[in-house]
Amino acid sequence: MKGFGLFVKTLAANTARLNSLDAHTGRLTLVLGNESADLDSMVSSLALAYALSPTISAPPIPIINTNRSDMTLRPESTLLLRTTLQANDSGIDALTFIDDFDVTRVVSYGHKHGLDVWLVDHNAPASRQTELEPFVRGIVDHHVDENRCPQAERQIELVGSCATLVAERLRNTLGSVEPELAKMLVAPILIDTSELSSTARRATDKDIEMVSWLVPQVEWAWPSANPVSTDSAVADQESSDEVESLDHVSSTHELYKILDKLKGKVSHLSARDLLRKDYKQWTVGSPAWTVGISSISYRLQKWIKRDSRKQIKKAVEKWVDEQKLDVALVMTHGKAKQGKGGVKVYGRDLIVAFGQSVNEEQQRRVLDGLQRSELLGLGPFFEDQDTGPVFFNQTRTESSRKQVFPAIKAVIESLSI
Repeated sequence: MKGFGLFVKTLAANTARLNSLDAHTGRLTLVLGNESADLDSMVSSLALAYALSPTISAPPIPIINTNRSDMTLRPESTLLLRTTLQANDSGIDALTFIDDFDVTRVVSYGHKHGLDVWLVDHNAPASRQTELEPFVRGIVDHHVDENRCPQAERQIELVGSCATLVAERLRNTLGSVEPELAKMLVAPILIDTSELSSTARRATDKDIEMVSWLVPQVEWAWPSANPVSTDSAVADQESSDEVESLDHVSSTHELYKILDKLKGKVSHLSARDLLRKDYKQWTVGSPAWTVGISSISYRLQKWIKRDSRKQIKKAVEKWVDEQKLDVALVMTHGKAKQGKGGVKVYGRDLIVAFGQSVNEEQQRRVLDGLQRSELLGLGPFFEDQDTGPVFFNQTRTESSRKQVFPAIKAVIESLSI
């Protein structure tokens, strides 16, 4: 296999290639991350494209499944990718984003000349990208299987991070990876598992195994006697609002703390930006419901203090209308103080809102179904639940969108029985 550095140097030509399809006739391969475009999805799409490159004549094209301008909403991804790509004289400008080309033109090209799509960090195309479904050749994912794309080669395991599965593929084929790729891969595993925390209950044995394989391959800054230490002092730069590089980090703990802090810096975002920053949408059931789930690293009590309950309800209702949703779930999570002067504790909350097409009986059945779900452990956030979006406290804090989507999907599908 060609080195990761050589693969990175091919990235800059990809966008032009997708916008000049008339000049090409060869089979095209895309590696598509999911539409929330979080750190795990971006890294996994890049690393899987690299892993596939020896088996394909033309380099696979990794696609960042969000608009280029929306990278400003993802400072942790920007920092990690900028640092690791610059090590190979490249940068974020070289990446291909979903709005850099016309997906429909690519599909037309595929019908004539051949198109293979690999889905990474999801196992069915987003509801707005279903035209790609007949071309899905492979899947590498860590979510519950939606049982679509039966023609695809699939690796679906419920590990903490999709990057774990891509790292395993690279270990099995290469035995080792370059330092910058090792750092790129270990970062989302740490983020998605809360630094392999046993209390978060997200890390599996395979996540731990892959971190153990990757960590010795990273070129940690001195001192790095114990790069996996969770007690190491975090460098002064971690507290800086302007961290320019990750070259200085000397441990997994320091890497995690810097990226996790950046990921959680959302209090300056508008309500609409909070709702769209980490958002996924599906079509579920028969008759079809359009379901959207936003994941927000901002506790609900903080958001209410900033914007008020009334303004949040208005923002969520406007989002439902804008996205033409039948039901929206807004998941908020993070640490917040328990009472005045109390310690910060990690928690989750949930807002559920319905579109105008959903009648009162359907709303009642959906809310009842969610409240009965043992995966969620929902209780009222307010004593007075008035009309409009409903606010819940979620006691099962280990249940992320990976668990919430199957729960709402099962409830909606039960409505047609």
